[in-house]
Amino acid sequence: MKYQEFPLSQAKQVRLFNEIKLGAKVYPAGHELTAEDILIFKMHDIKTVFGARIEDDDLSAATALGMIVARLCGAGVSYAIDNNVCKIVAAEDGIFYTITDRVQKFNRFNDLLVLNTIESFAVVKSGEIIASLELTVPFVSSSLVDDIVFRLSGNTELLSVVKPGQYRTGLIYGRQQNTAAETRRFTAMVKKLVKDFQGFGFDFLQEYNTEYTVDAVADTLETALRARLDVVFVLSPLRTSCLQDIIPTAIAKIADSPSLTRLPQFGASDLLIAEKRQTKIIVLPYHYAAADSGLINRCIKKALLTEKLNHEEFTRIPLPELPQGQLLDPEAAARLISPAPSARSGASASVGAVILAAGVGSRSGRNKLMVPLPDGKPLFMRAVRAAMASNARPVFVVTGYHDDEMAAELENLDINVIYNPAYRSGIKTSIALGLSSVPGFCDGAILLPADMPGIEADDLNRLIDACRPGAEKQVIMFAHQGVKKNPVLWSKALYPQADIVPENADIRPVFVEHSDYLTLLEEKDTDKFIDVNFPSDLEKLAK
Repeated sequence: MKYQEFPLSQAKQVRLFNEIKLGAKVYPAGHELTAEDILIFKMHDIKTVFGARIEDDDLSAATALGMIVARLCGAGVSYAIDNNVCKIVAAEDGIFYTITDRVQKFNRFNDLLVLNTIESFAVVKSGEIIASLELTVPFVSSSLVDDIVFRLSGNTELLSVVKPGQYRTGLIYGRQQNTAAETRRFTAMVKKLVKDFQGFGFDFLQEYNTEYTVDAVADTLETALRARLDVVFVLSPLRTSCLQDIIPTAIAKIADSPSLTRLPQFGASDLLIAEKRQTKIIVLPYHYAAADSGLINRCIKKALLTEKLNHEEFTRIPLPELPQGQLLDPEAAARLISPAPSARSGASASVGAVILAAGVGSRSGRNKLMVPLPDGKPLFMRAVRAAMASNARPVFVVTGYHDDEMAAELENLDINVIYNPAYRSGIKTSIALGLSSVPGFCDGAILLPADMPGIEADDLNRLIDACRPGAEKQVIMFAHQGVKKNPVLWSKALYPQADIVPENADIRPVFVEHSDYLTLLEEKDTDKFIDVNFPSDLEKLAK
């Protein structure tokens, strides 16, 4: 199937992709145009239509959605399809369960499909809509549907409604002063907990009071575990400041490593979740009664409904947003400090960096960019760290081969990672993709191959210092005894012509066409320009 615009004279048997109204007559999306329809369209001065001719293996939107949604839906879920939209509903009372990362990944599978859901872990009633799936065209090829179904075949169903459990629940109160005020605060926390988790099946069976010391809290936790409780909530008399504080230290003495040690929410970062003998241990934030509990409760619900907790369950928690319109009090406003001027102030050039790390590297016999150096970090990270330590902003890493491994290394860096699906087509595709992402405020960008471990931040800064702000055409690179070397800085006007220096630059002229605006920086240290291509190069680096 090919989607395109058809001249009306060639539109017979074309299926419309959008509804068209002509007076009282409605031609719905998916309608197949007849000769009579075409005459009517001509009378209304319509000259072209957008659609497609249907082939034998093409499927209607309803059929395609039925095949896809059957793979998406698990227990406790039903669905109804109306043309190109599928409404997914709870088939019973319970708790809606999905994984946000997987929903987002599904929406990246194909531009023609859109899946929206309600918030995961919401308590729902039978018949309540929990998700909507839309196919934006009235017909698709069966091969596309087969591909989507295949992509969904390696995991459990994405959407389900689970029946609430019956959680044997205990409460541990850490007492420091044992005052009425302390008791009132604990009472407010429990009332909020009960209200927020209505329908989740908490059966509060045990309450424990303990001194606020490491040993006392640990002993009380052991007592709660022996009672075979499913969930133990711990309420602290003071805000937990760090993992070495009293309650985290007590938990560490008797439980597995905490799955959640810090919540990225202002005023509620001290939420802590751990597990021992299938008992979930949840330390409520000190300010739980007054805090915006949306994110807190989502984490607790995730812990309750996840059979085996691990740190990865909580690494991509959506951040809460501060309410708009808050103002500093006059005293704080008088202490305002203005930051230093940005590097983009115009006094010096603003230059980005594109690290080219998408290649296969077949000559090295393995993925050379992932070979560990003596510091334990993979080879490509040497270029990444050099760029980050330089004055280049922003920094982009273009990945391709072994993208997952590289993404894992870059996970905890505030850096821009771009996957190049056409990486096998050559480095030119990575260059074009990387430079197209560099923002317009940059005067230019450095192209840095990721297999050059000798390049350091100071070398990149030399290139940046040589760049003239606002100059339209500039190419700046290193040279050793007259031979041009990577990396190369290109001004943004030259991005369409940008390239890197080929490996045999010493035996043939390169960048001749750019000689009028080329700046060469002489470098005597040949180790700067080592690039890794062969197994022998890898062996040298490993020493």
